[in-house]
Amino acid sequence: KDVFGELHTKKGVLKFRDSIFRNQCTQWIMEVPVTEAEQMEELLDTPFEINDETVDMAVQAVQDTVDRLDERVIYQFFVPSPIVTISRCMTFETFLELSLTERELMLDALEEITQRQMKMVDAVAPKLPENVVFWMGGSEQCTPPMMNPEAFDIFVEPYDSRIVKKMKEYGYAVGCHCHGKVRHAVDVMRRIGYDATEPVEPAPQGNISMKEAFEITEGQLTLIGNLEWADLELASEEEIRCKVRALEEVKDERLIVASSAGPITTVTEKLVDNHLAWLDEYQKVFG
Repeated sequence: KDVFGELHTKKGVLKFRDSIFRNQCTQWIMEVPVTEAEQMEELLDTPFEINDETVDMAVQAVQDTVDRLDERVIYQFFVPSPIVTISRCMTFETFLELSLTERELMLDALEEITQRQMKMVDAVAPKLPENVVFWMGGSEQCTPPMMNPEAFDIFVEPYDSRIVKKMKEYGYAVGCHCHGKVRHAVDVMRRIGYDATEPVEPAPQGNISMKEAFEITEGQLTLIGNLEWADLELASEEEIRCKVRALEEVKDERLIVASSAGPITTVTEKLVDNHLAWLDEYQKVFG
C-alpha cells in the first residue's frame, strides 16, 4: 500500500509518498518532498509548534505498550538524529550534494531541527514511564563510504550532543543506532555522551572489532552487535559458533552480543538454525 503525506509551507504544499509491500516489514521512500535547496529553505521557514493533544496521545500509546510488556522488556523511544531528519526529506544523492554545495544551509537546518527536537523532548520526556530508554540515530549517513569520517564531527556531534544532554537531564539513558564503518564515529559517540551504540560491525560491512571498539571508547559505552545479518542468513552454523567464541576475549559487562539487523521478510530455516546455534554457543561461552 502507499502512504501519502503533505508538508504545508508558506509557498505551497510539498508532497511525499512511501510504500509498504506485501510480506515486507519495512517502509520504502518512493517520492520525496525536497528536490532542491529552495524547498529545504521553505521547510525551515515553516512555523513549528507543539501540539499537546498529539503529545498526550503518543505518551498514552507508549504507556499502553509498556503495560502490556513483560517486566524484562525495555521500551525504546526512538528519536532521529537531526541530520537524519534532513536526509529523510530528499534522495540520498541530493543529500550528499547539498552537504557539499549548500553547507551553510545544511548547518542552519541542523540548528533549527536541534532546537525543535529539544522542545519536543521537553514536551514528552516528563510524561514518559521510567522503564524507557531513548534511542537516537540513523546517522550512518555520515560514515564511510558515504562520507569521510570527520563528517560525524561536523554534522552529528554538535547537534546530537545537545539533545542527548537534554534527555539525560530527565534521567533517561540514551543509545545511538549507527551502521557501517564506525571506527571514528564510536569515539565521537563517547564524546557526545551516549550510553550505548549498535550495531558495532566487523569487516567487511564495518571496520572495527568489538575489542577495538572497547579500547577506543575506554569502556564508557555499552557496545551492541558484532554478528552480521548477512552471516546469520548465509554462513554455516559452525561459522556462527566461531564468531561467538571469538568474542570471549572481550568479555565485558557492557558487551551485548546482537545481530546487526532483523528480518524484514521471510524467515528461512537456515536463519532459524543459525540463531539457535548462536544462542547455544553464547550460553557455553558466556553462561
